[in-house]
Amino acid sequence: MLKSLANIISVVFHPLLMTTLLVASLYFFAPSSILPINSNSILLILLMVVILTYILPMLSVGMLKLTKSISSIQLKNRKERIMPFFFITVYYGVTSYFFSERLVLGNALVIMLASITATIFLITVISMFFKISAHAAGTAGILGFFVAIHFRYLDSLLFWPIIAALVLHGVVSSARLYLHTHSPKEVHFGALLGFIVNFGAAYIFT
Repeated sequence: MLKSLANIISVVFHPLLMTTLLVASLYFFAPSSILPINSNSILLILLMVVILTYILPMLSVGMLKLTKSISSIQLKNRKERIMPFFFITVYYGVTSYFFSERLVLGNALVIMLASITATIFLITVISMFFKISAHAAGTAGILGFFVAIHFRYLDSLLFWPIIAALVLHGVVSSARLYLHTHSPKEVHFGALLGFIVNFGAAYIFT
């Protein structure tokens, strides 16, 4: 029962879905940070974010599995994580460029995409030497971004989302530890990386 719940949590709060969750949360709780996105454009923006930052990267991971370049889409083997994370970094880099150059978006949203791209790139590099939890990096990254935006935008209503993000990070990290997919060191290192990169980028550049 607990193992099934831990697996569900890992899937529902997959690292690649954190970008969509972050954009939706900023729209509802710190709307000025993502202007000129409004009620007329948010659904289209979210759809584009889901496709570019989740569906396409997951399809590429699936193709790597079909071609037997990796043994599992869960990427439990450290060495097998490098190629998928490299492709995901490219997808996020292209998405960041597309959103910054082709669409008129708020500065915070562009910084968010760039900082997430940087986080994934660092995870890719680190994975050459050490396995690190992308789940922990993703949830801690959301927490770091929320905290920074809460300080930077006076109309922010992110206090409760910050508490929710903190709880989410604890739940997801606990699930990963329970499934024995990561050691405590790997989870803590992932959390530290995700928080520092995304908090720093949002606080300095937004």
